[in-house]
Amino acid sequence: MAVSQASFGKALVWGIITVGLYWFLFQYSDVFEQLAHITQDACLVQGDADATYYSKATPELCAAESGSFIEGTWWYVFAPIALAFALSYTHGIFTGLFWDVVGLKAKK
Repeated sequence: MAVSQASFGKALVWGIITVGLYWFLFQYSDVFEQLAHITQDACLVQGDADATYYSKATPELCAAESGSFIEGTWWYVFAPIALAFALSYTHGIFTGLFWDVVGLKAKK
């Protein structure tokens, strides 16, 4: 069974998009982690090598820990959700096209 050039090309394009999204996720994982911490009010305490976030903090408790109070922004929760949906969508399309190119089809 010959593989059509169109199927191979589509699989390649969706594979590249999927790899790009995974690269984006790993490249900016620290930003996504920070967004997760500051969805609610948080206190950022800088250590020697790393930062520690305390959730549900108040400005008074944060000042006692010598940290920086960060007011939470609830809509930051949508960034990782949007990326998860985008990855799921592109990976699903790529996987379906990949198996078509390989020649495996679901039994009907």
